[in-house]
Amino acid sequence: MKGSDLRLCERVIGELPQPRSMSLVDLQCWVIKLLRLHPEIQDLQIKGFFSEGLPLEFRPEWFYKGDWETHHMHNDDSWASYVKKVKRRYGMSMFVLCVDCSEIKHYRSLVKAGYGVYAQVGKVADHECMPTEVLPGQKSLSSKFPAQYLSYRLKDEHNMSMTAEEIVPFIADRYGDKISLPEAWRIKMKALEILFGTFYDSYNSVPRLLKDIGYKNYGNYVNIKDTEVVGCKSFRVLDRIFWSPAPCVLAFTYCRPVLCIKGTSLCGKYQPLLLTALALDANDNLIPVAFAIIEGESKESWLWFLRNVKQSVVKERSGICIIHDYKRELLDAIEDLQNNPQEQEPHTWRDIQSRWCIEHLTENLSAHFGGKKSAVLFNKLCQQSQPSKFTDIWKDLDDLTLRYTTENDSVASEEMEQESVEHDEAELESQSPSHQLDSADDEEEVNQGGDSKSKITRFTEWIRLKPLEKWSLLHDTDGARYGIMGINIADIYEGNHVLKGIKCLPLNAIVEVTHQRMAEYFKERSAAAKKAIGNPSMNFPECVQDAMNAKMQKAQIHSVTCMEIKENKYFPGEEVQKFKVQSNQKKVVVQLTSEYTRISRDHARELTKRAECSCNKSKLLHKPCSHVIAVCCQIGVTTADYMSPYYTLPYLDNTWSGNCDVPKFSPDYKIIMPFDKPTWIPDKKLECGLSVFRTSDRVQSVMDEEEQQSSST
Repeated sequence: MKGSDLRLCERVIGELPQPRSMSLVDLQCWVIKLLRLHPEIQDLQIKGFFSEGLPLEFRPEWFYKGDWETHHMHNDDSWASYVKKVKRRYGMSMFVLCVDCSEIKHYRSLVKAGYGVYAQVGKVADHECMPTEVLPGQKSLSSKFPAQYLSYRLKDEHNMSMTAEEIVPFIADRYGDKISLPEAWRIKMKALEILFGTFYDSYNSVPRLLKDIGYKNYGNYVNIKDTEVVGCKSFRVLDRIFWSPAPCVLAFTYCRPVLCIKGTSLCGKYQPLLLTALALDANDNLIPVAFAIIEGESKESWLWFLRNVKQSVVKERSGICIIHDYKRELLDAIEDLQNNPQEQEPHTWRDIQSRWCIEHLTENLSAHFGGKKSAVLFNKLCQQSQPSKFTDIWKDLDDLTLRYTTENDSVASEEMEQESVEHDEAELESQSPSHQLDSADDEEEVNQGGDSKSKITRFTEWIRLKPLEKWSLLHDTDGARYGIMGINIADIYEGNHVLKGIKCLPLNAIVEVTHQRMAEYFKERSAAAKKAIGNPSMNFPECVQDAMNAKMQKAQIHSVTCMEIKENKYFPGEEVQKFKVQSNQKKVVVQLTSEYTRISRDHARELTKRAECSCNKSKLLHKPCSHVIAVCCQIGVTTADYMSPYYTLPYLDNTWSGNCDVPKFSPDYKIIMPFDKPTWIPDKKLECGLSVFRTSDRVQSVMDEEEQQSSST
């Protein structure tokens, strides 16, 4: 090896302890601490370069001259042999340690020179050369300039969610050559690291950022869970982080007592799960009130998240309903919160109401019975509020799924001629890890008396173990859902201003971006709320107003007949009125109730009004149906008296009235000194499976040639 070849490597200088007393393991531990690598890293390689040449004077350029021998450090013997050569009784010897592993951003050389005990460290400036990133199937890809060019585009938050398909023509317009989708994706990852720092370093910086935000901003709640690395006390694996901005917590007090819980995998170098708790304001705008990043879905991780939501967002508020996916780990965690006697304050959440997201349940149904028609019918069944229609749709769904199963069984019987082959395939499948149970549906179906999935022939058999109140609006106890059946995950992570495009960012960038966007989101929503209040033609928030206008038109064709009026002679003003409302062949009964309720300890009372209709919509949705509106128009009272306050303009204004500025934190939180302990590192198991080989060899590609031509011109 020529000394000039070392120019191709970036160099890091460190104080190497006395080599004679160090084993190879000692050397590896020293390298891990110096470069802040994962203690359990598997692909750490150390090479030693040895030169007999003596420098005329001690300068950083001395190692560029002469020839160097290469020694591979495979074991203690090879390391000891190398040490003997560099440790001379007289004169000076020069040596270089080259360290390579997947966690290092670029190749680095550790350079040391000394006299006698070799204690002196020579300082060498970093070279500008950037290593090449090589993807599988590609000779070479230099992403330095395209990534730098793309980073300018990604600075604009509207472009942060650019896909690989969008990046390909963007890079082609600048450099002329069309790149592949994997290349485009890697260029985006590099551009994001230019803007926000590396994905690996973000695990060490984000706890410091969160602690700084929690310390300097009153009301902001943060929590961190980490694990000490065995035998390395200064390193900790960052397992989970949680944060909830104070303005979002205040906003939730004026929202319906419903939280939607959603999770999605991050798509950077590491792939933990991003969890989000969302509320809805009076105008059905999503409000992310809490965020968490966890290592994976388990009962313990969900419990940790829900306990933090309870402590930071829900607090003492009662009757909160959470709408979530139908997943076994989450179901077990909620059951623990409700029934486990070992749960203690402030984590106890006995009155938590659990409802299932029908979109996730529909996916499970489609996976079992197939076809879009069954999914459409099931959605109609879930949202039905009238018992007669509910029964009819259930029967139609039973017939449809039975027909599907019968047709599939007939096809399967024709394919069972090759029994021996099929038996072998079944054995292989049963031994495969992918055949293990990983959903609540799988476990339930196996537990049904030992029956397999093929024994479930119709919808009734599939749904019988799932409680009605969990998925059916008609059976929703006390209207805990407020009519919210679920939220499309695309609306959250692609359509919401705060969360759009954040799944591919480093952890510290996710925390920064969510806080910055939340401040902008609050200003925008607050202005819209004040505009609605100032509009004399608006009695309710926009989406509620549109729904009320449609119901008003429907109410015009209803005929109303008073059936009974009961007044309380002891408390004037308290009364119960019953009306019959008819439209075409349909008849319903509407009851309007006025009664005094105590609102304070000093016996102060307030007259409250509520409406009930045999169509069930008023009770389930907490707002007037067309039948109640028809009655109100008949007797000359306002429909606003029978509307839940969570749908009113004052509540909408109060939701967004909080002072939501970008939180204060030190801009230097990413600058970490050697004495800053502990060092947080990611879990290696979360690393993305896409293999990326890093090399310092400068194999020139078409992209390099374009860069050279552009720089020369």
